[in-house]
Amino acid sequence: MRGIFPNPAQSHLISEYAIEEYIESRIREINDAITILKEIVSKNYSKLTEHEKLATRYLIIQLVEAASSICLHLLLNIYNEKPEGFPECFTRLGAKGLISEDLAAKLSSAARLRNLIVHRYWTIKDEIVYESVRGMLKDFEDFTLNIRRLLEKGFTIK
Repeated sequence: MRGIFPNPAQSHLISEYAIEEYIESRIREINDAITILKEIVSKNYSKLTEHEKLATRYLIIQLVEAASSICLHLLLNIYNEKPEGFPECFTRLGAKGLISEDLAAKLSSAARLRNLIVHRYWTIKDEIVYESVRGMLKDFEDFTLNIRRLLEKGFTIK
């Protein structure tokens, strides 16, 4: 499959298996990032190297983009909707009941942090990022559990 989204005009060519495999691949990316971030945040902030601080930024980007990719993929394929940005994507999943609204709000906040890291990186305070990560890892674990439950229940692809 090329790109994040299949061409909607060709969606009949994409099997549910291919979509599930695509989503599972993004879940693996999320889990890989969580594993590394857990190792980083297990250390005291004052003991982190500059490389670990920068890795934390990168891994937040990876987490949010992998989760957003799943989010966008589901919204497009189930509801034929394309949100304006990553924060809105999670809000819409929450509004549709695919994840809780509380989790949607937390993931939207993580997406806004990702946007700051990408677009205004010079304003980032790494200690605040470090503290944010400590709280957000559980949110991404919950997200992957929710998505796996959706896959197990099955969902209709348009």
